[in-house]
Amino acid sequence: MNNVIITLRTNEELKKQLDMLALQENRSLNNFINTILLKYVEEEKSKKEKK
Repeated sequence: MNNVIITLRTNEELKKQLDMLALQENRSLNNFINTILLKYVEEEKSKKEKK
């Protein structure tokens, strides 16, 4: 699978909060956001499979 670049626009406060969370998990901000998105997609997939 090829990686693609996306742009995310958000407010400064949310970015600061995400930076702090990424730092706590010893991840880059990009890696942290990607991990959050992957978890969300997997949860939604699981919900649909249970129906």
